[in-house]
Amino acid sequence: MTRTPLWLFLAAADEPAAPYAGATLGRLALESGALFETYLESRREGSLFARTGSTVLGGGHHTQFNQLCAQHDVTVFTLGRSEVFDSSVSAFGLAVGARADTAAELYAQAYAHLGRQQPDTVFVGPAGDLAPYLVPEIAHRDVLGFPAGAALPPGRTVVTAYTDVPNATVVDRWGDGDDLGAVTLRIAGRHRAAARGVCFGDPVAVLAQLARLVRERRVAVFAPPRPLPPAAVRVSPYTEETSAIAEQTAKLALDVGDPVLIGRQTGDGDLFAWSRHGVCMQITEPNRPAFPVLAETPQPWSPAPAFDEDEYSDDDLRDLAAQGAVLTAMMWHSGEIAHNESMLNLLDLVGATGLKMGVGVHAARYATAPQTWELLAAGVDRGGVRGLVEPVLHSGGRGVMAEHGCPPQALAEHCAVALDDIRSIAGPEHTPRGYYAFCDTDLDTLTPAPDAVYAAVEAAGLSYVVSSARPGRNRVLRRSDGCVVLNQTARSVAHASPFVRITTEEELREDVAPMRPGWVLATLDAPVIAFTPYIWRHGSRFMRVVDWFTAPGEAGERRNVLPSTVARYARILQDGGYLP
Repeated sequence: MTRTPLWLFLAAADEPAAPYAGATLGRLALESGALFETYLESRREGSLFARTGSTVLGGGHHTQFNQLCAQHDVTVFTLGRSEVFDSSVSAFGLAVGARADTAAELYAQAYAHLGRQQPDTVFVGPAGDLAPYLVPEIAHRDVLGFPAGAALPPGRTVVTAYTDVPNATVVDRWGDGDDLGAVTLRIAGRHRAAARGVCFGDPVAVLAQLARLVRERRVAVFAPPRPLPPAAVRVSPYTEETSAIAEQTAKLALDVGDPVLIGRQTGDGDLFAWSRHGVCMQITEPNRPAFPVLAETPQPWSPAPAFDEDEYSDDDLRDLAAQGAVLTAMMWHSGEIAHNESMLNLLDLVGATGLKMGVGVHAARYATAPQTWELLAAGVDRGGVRGLVEPVLHSGGRGVMAEHGCPPQALAEHCAVALDDIRSIAGPEHTPRGYYAFCDTDLDTLTPAPDAVYAAVEAAGLSYVVSSARPGRNRVLRRSDGCVVLNQTARSVAHASPFVRITTEEELREDVAPMRPGWVLATLDAPVIAFTPYIWRHGSRFMRVVDWFTAPGEAGERRNVLPSTVARYARILQDGGYLP
């Protein structure tokens, strides 16, 4: 097998030269025919929306590093001291293209490695928060990038922006009334013609996407949210306040031809605003996943039986209905690749407990968690979780978006592309058949989305929808020959996503109407339960929820199944006159 060359840039996340050196090396790597990836070392804590993302162990960084080395001919470029993978670089015998303490030394070694002359021009920008957004200024030009104050190689023409350098050509400068939003939009505007995608996020989140900015020719923008006056809030500030440049960001994404943003939102309000344009966000965080470049070389799964091979037949379900059975299915809110590690922790859970559940998925998870995510297709008798976990397409399948208000045609296209991508990796037997909505309801009223939204999901070939509308007493919200829309059972509504969810066993006892026959379909928020810090603090509380789902109930009426089985049961209950 011919392995693609890959340049791996290692540095500390707080190294002022890191964004400039990464942009310079990334451009040089692509020009030389290599892929490019970065790993920026920092303190780790691993919580949801952690400033520095996943922990090294919890995020499986070494596993993905090993995968990277198995798939590519890796050449390492190190700025400053590197610790996490330094011994692995030696043990694996990886090529070292450069190892230097300054950006100037790094460039001298990198260009010597290629046998090329360095360019005559350097670009100088400010150190700090603006630096990650300046990546296109370097990656789209034949220049060497430096932060202000760094030692520059002598005799070079100097180009600068947003900082003062004597005798330099000025690309742009801060103006009266400028803020981060205005400046990042101007930078993106200068490079819009060459851009192929957009990154939105705070400076730490954008820096973490450094390699993707170069590799995918993305521009990056950001502005914090605009607070709403209290009287203007209808549901919650988090779902209604948006970034000051949310609308401009959506327009920019459509202008460059990619409706999938990457990065990190300021709140759910951004997601609602972007969804109205048919734009979604593939939420990423520092090293969540550890090495996104793995998606460039998808790993197809070996053929395997379907995920629901041992579920009840329709005849079995009719018998269960006559007996007054209650089917239980746990659903997990998560699709974005920033949650990969929490979802993998759940695979360990079901292997240990036998719990059946549905997990929200986006196509990118299949490409960025090779080997590990394929456990969905491996038999339980071989250490996998086939038959216990059902993948359910979440939120369009390419990035988080709110179905309510999204143009139906855009939703249908997102679903179709995501399903094709998943099918090409997992095969038809492990491609989702159902859909879990991020928000298919007006949060004011909890009424279902317009029919065209569900028709769009059905048009993609999906046979059921788990809705956030009208939670409570079991109901079929919409039904056609091809697709049935189900409500969730717990009447437990939250102020932020997922908007209908449970967290404790008490909610199952207090917020679920006891109906026989019927179903209990309830969603939990994956990262705030299954990221490692929360497992340590709240694991025993969550295990009481697991015990409730797997227990037979006082009269033996409960049966734990996959969500697709609940969807078939709902049709049977409706036909039998058990539902309103």
